[in-house]
Amino acid sequence: MAIKMNMEVMELMFYYWQATSEREKVGEAYLATIANNAEMEKIYTEEFTGESVRRALSAITNREIFSAESKKESRFWNNNMWAMEDMGLMEAMMAPLKVMNLDDVKVAGDLDVVILPMHMDTFYKKDGQLFINFFRIQADIIEGGPLKIEDTEIKAWIEKIAA
Repeated sequence: MAIKMNMEVMELMFYYWQATSEREKVGEAYLATIANNAEMEKIYTEEFTGESVRRALSAITNREIFSAESKKESRFWNNNMWAMEDMGLMEAMMAPLKVMNLDDVKVAGDLDVVILPMHMDTFYKKDGQLFINFFRIQADIIEGGPLKIEDTEIKAWIEKIAA
């Protein structure tokens, strides 16, 4: 039984948020790297696609009005705007995720835990992978307590969802 964490897309997003919040222009090629990431592609639907991701992130970095074509696109755009407004909170969420060891999490079989910047859903489970919406993770920036999802410590939450 092996469980591992994949933060690849979140590392890309963290750079995007930092650069954009500092008024640096993030190029279309970088946005395409995020939108076309294999892990991101696994959560796409008819109403939320790679083009949705590219358009929303492009509008933010170019400081343009975003015209969402679905509620999921609108939420994705809104979540990313929120992320940039409070970089201290983003850092408080990213730091423990980067070093999180899931070896003590009890799951049946192998499981890849993939943290992604999603829209409305808290998680997806698909093909031995658990995709967790980064924007649903709760950080305790005052007390420095463990990260939580749905008011449950993240490791216990993963065990419950993976069961």
